[in-house]
Amino acid sequence: MAPHMATDEFFSALTELLSKTSQKSRGSVFLSQKPLIDGVTSGQPSILIRASNGNTDAKKPIDKDGKIDKTKVSKASKVKFSTVVPADQLEAFYTRYADVCKASMTGLKKRDRSKRKAKGKGVSKAIKA
Repeated sequence: MAPHMATDEFFSALTELLSKTSQKSRGSVFLSQKPLIDGVTSGQPSILIRASNGNTDAKKPIDKDGKIDKTKVSKASKVKFSTVVPADQLEAFYTRYADVCKASMTGLKKRDRSKRKAKGKGVSKAIKA
């Protein structure tokens, strides 16, 4: 696995990944975070932040047994990167993180829930009767 990026590099890579995904109008960006327990000296652990495109463009080749042939899977389109944020810098990091994410969410479309509401109304009438 690649070493963790500095926070400035992480934000520039995240901005680029989010803009590429929104320009394609298809795809996902997965963001995750978890505490790093290794070497905790103070009361709070450092946080590991990861970003990935989920490899949505790659085709998974299937071998003769019907299983995914891992030797032929293309990893060129998969983007993964991470950074470690010390506990004392979390507030400043999350402020900038929120700004980057909000700025990149301009291309989102509101989800169509009309079908779900129609189903819900029919079910509730049946229960009332």
